[in-house]
Amino acid sequence: MNLKVKLTKNSAFNSEEHFFTCLDDLLNEWEETFGAKEMDEEDSGFNCERLRELRAMINKEISWNLNTLLNILTHM
Repeated sequence: MNLKVKLTKNSAFNSEEHFFTCLDDLLNEWEETFGAKEMDEEDSGFNCERLRELRAMINKEISWNLNTLLNILTHM
């Protein structure tokens, strides 16, 4: 699965990669400050398992973007 983000022309983010890097940093700070909450499977929100899954998705997207960029640059 590739996560897609459509940034506006005047976005505060430099690129999609920058967005995902900032989101990963936000999750790290949130986890350090508040931590994941205890909850039932049907509840909305982020428990430890959901937080780990989201971070894995974000990190996969960051590495996919970096690998794509490296491939483009090496084939120029």
